[in-house]
Amino acid sequence: MYVQGNNDLSDNPPLNATSGEGQSTISYQQDIMAISGEATYDKYTNLDTGPKTANSDNFESTQILTYDTNGDGDSTGKMIADESILVETIAYGATVGETCCDSVWGAPDGAVLPSTNGVIVAGSEMVVSEAAVTSATGATITADSTSTPVSMDYYVEIEGVNQTEGDLTTGAVGTATVYVNANLQEGIGNSTAVGSEITYSDVTTASGLFNLAKEVSYTSG
Repeated sequence: MYVQGNNDLSDNPPLNATSGEGQSTISYQQDIMAISGEATYDKYTNLDTGPKTANSDNFESTQILTYDTNGDGDSTGKMIADESILVETIAYGATVGETCCDSVWGAPDGAVLPSTNGVIVAGSEMVVSEAAVTSATGATITADSTSTPVSMDYYVEIEGVNQTEGDLTTGAVGTATVYVNANLQEGIGNSTAVGSEITYSDVTTASGLFNLAKEVSYTSG
């Protein structure tokens, strides 16, 4: 988990309303358990806490994972795997000036920063006896300027091991779910009144012989 704030994080919550305090969080989780069978796993993860320009990430992760219950001659095995990426931003509204310590946001004196309360999470879950899984995640919360948005991306593709393109009889075997949930609120000016709210939820599940691919992308306004 990576948390970036513009005041002292050690006394949160609550945030300091008088200073326009805010903080953003990236949280990534993954669990994999394979019983019997044959598994291969290739993983890359990188965290860079420096200020990022548009189209670059503080956190990124990619994986290539395969599992075949018949790989060791025993067809009773299973692989249980889940992965999720969360981005949360919460901040009190403020007018930038001598009493507002938000130089981290890179905003000029006199600028109005609206209050923000937003969380978005995406991920996948599966119980399979055969699958080839490719996934990629990325998120940005620390930027070089206020014009660079908070962002999150998640992509996952699940198919059969050595699958023939277009042939579902060689697809993944088992059950998988891919999901995204978002609740985004923004205030009016530097008050706590809610000026806009977006809620979104989407869940896709496949079972039996299947192919499943999904891409999620979020960029703050």
